[in-house]
Amino acid sequence: MSRHIVTPSHFYQHATCPHWIWYDRFGDPARKGEVPELAQKLLDQGVVHEVEYVKGLALSPVTAADPADALALTLKLMRQGVDLIYQGTIEAEIDGAIWRGRPDLLEKRKGKSSLGGYYYAPVDIKSSHSIHREQQLQLAFYAMVLERVQGVRPKETAIINVDHERITFRPSAVHIGKTRAAVKEILDVMDGKRPPLRLASKCKRSPWFRECVREAEEGNDIALLYDLDSRAHPALRAAGIHTVQDAARMDVSMLPKIPFCSAQKLERVKLQAESLATGELRWMARPKIPYAPLRIYFDIEGDPLLDVQYLFGFWIEGDGEPRYVRFLAERPEDERAMWNEFLAWTATLPDDFAVYHYADYERAHTLRMAEEYGTSPVFARFASRYVDLLKIVKDCVVFPLYFYSIKDIAKSKFLNYHWRHKKAGGAQSIFWYEQWLETGDRNMLQDIIDYNEDDVVATAHLHRWLLEHREN
Repeated sequence: MSRHIVTPSHFYQHATCPHWIWYDRFGDPARKGEVPELAQKLLDQGVVHEVEYVKGLALSPVTAADPADALALTLKLMRQGVDLIYQGTIEAEIDGAIWRGRPDLLEKRKGKSSLGGYYYAPVDIKSSHSIHREQQLQLAFYAMVLERVQGVRPKETAIINVDHERITFRPSAVHIGKTRAAVKEILDVMDGKRPPLRLASKCKRSPWFRECVREAEEGNDIALLYDLDSRAHPALRAAGIHTVQDAARMDVSMLPKIPFCSAQKLERVKLQAESLATGELRWMARPKIPYAPLRIYFDIEGDPLLDVQYLFGFWIEGDGEPRYVRFLAERPEDERAMWNEFLAWTATLPDDFAVYHYADYERAHTLRMAEEYGTSPVFARFASRYVDLLKIVKDCVVFPLYFYSIKDIAKSKFLNYHWRHKKAGGAQSIFWYEQWLETGDRNMLQDIIDYNEDDVVATAHLHRWLLEHREN
C-alpha cells in the first residue's frame, strides 16, 4: 500500500471542510462540483504578487513539473549552496506519511547543518497583510520537512506580504504540535475515517458542498439545523437526537447538559427543527424595527486577503426617488480617501434617519476604520443609527433554511428576491476585486458595483417584508 502524501493545500481543504479531502479520495467524481473561483485563488494565494516580488532577484528556479524531478533538482541546489531557491520541492517521510511542499523561496542562512556551514529556511509570498493561521501551519510544516532534509529545523521563517514587507514567524513547540495534530486529522480522513457531518457557511467554498448537503438531507441529520454549534452534536446524538424530527420532538427540560448549547439555544434549535420539518415559518415575536423617515440601507464589500474595505454602498429611500449611492476604493491604497468621502457625505444627511444593515460587518468595520483614519461627530451620529436586521430576524422569526445569509433569506420562497448576476456572493465579489486589480478590467469593477446595489436593495426588500408581517 502506497504511503499518503500530505501537502499544504490539505490544510486549506481541511479547514474549509474536512469532507473535501474525504470525498476527493472516496467520493464519486461525477458528483464533484467546480472549485469556487475564490477558493481556487486561496489555494493559489499570492501568485501575482509572487511574480512581481521575485522580479530582479538573483535566484535559482526549479521549473520541473514532476515532483520527483523537482525534488532531485532542489536537493542538488541545496548541496551546491545557492543563495536563493525559487519554487523548490522538499519532502520527507514523517510518521509513516510523505510530507511534501513547495515553498516559494528557500533562503540560505548561516549555521551548521548536514549540508555544511549553512542551512535553508522557507519564505512564502502571500497576497495578505498578515500571517493567517493556515499560513502558520504551512510554514511550520516546511520547517519540519527541512529538519529531516538538512538535519536542522529553521527557527525563523517568514512571509512576504502584499506590500512586499517581510513578516517573521518563529514556529514554536505549540505551532509544531498543532501542525502534527492537523496532519494526523488529515491522514485519518485519508485512511477512511469519515468526518462527522457538519454544515457551515465556509463549506460553500468546497466543490463537494452540494454532496455534503445531499448526504445530510438523506439522513435528515441535525447538521442541517442553523446556528447549532457542531461541537454540541456528539452530546445530542448520545441523547438520542440524531435527526431534524428528533430535534423537533425533543423535550429540552429532559435533556442532559449539552456542551456549547444552552437550554435557551436548544429551544431555538427545536423551533428551527419544527420549521425545517414543515417547511414553514415559525414566528416568535412581532418585529420591533426603529422607524425613520429617511431609510438608508448599507452594505460593505471587503477583501480579507488584502485587509481592505473597497466599496461602501447605500440604497436610500424616503426623500424622493429611491437611489443608490456608493464610495469606491479602486485600489487598496485608496481606502483612506474612500473613508474621507464617506465622512463628508454623512455630514450632508438630515437629522432623522436610520441605517439598516444585515449582520455586524458594517458596524464593526466602520468603527475600526474610524479608529484608523479618524472620526467626526457626524460619523458618531451615523453609527448611533445602525439597525441590524439579522438580529431582528433572529429575535422574531425562524426560517426553514440551513443558512441565514441575506442571500439565503432574500432568495427564499418567502421573499423571492433575485440578484442580477448568477454568481453573486460576497466571496465572488472578493474574487472580482482581485481580478480587477490584476487585469484592470472595468467590467469586473462594474460587476462588484451591481452586486453591491442588489445587496442593499435586498436589505430594503427584507425590511419591507418584516414591516408587512409586523402589521399582520
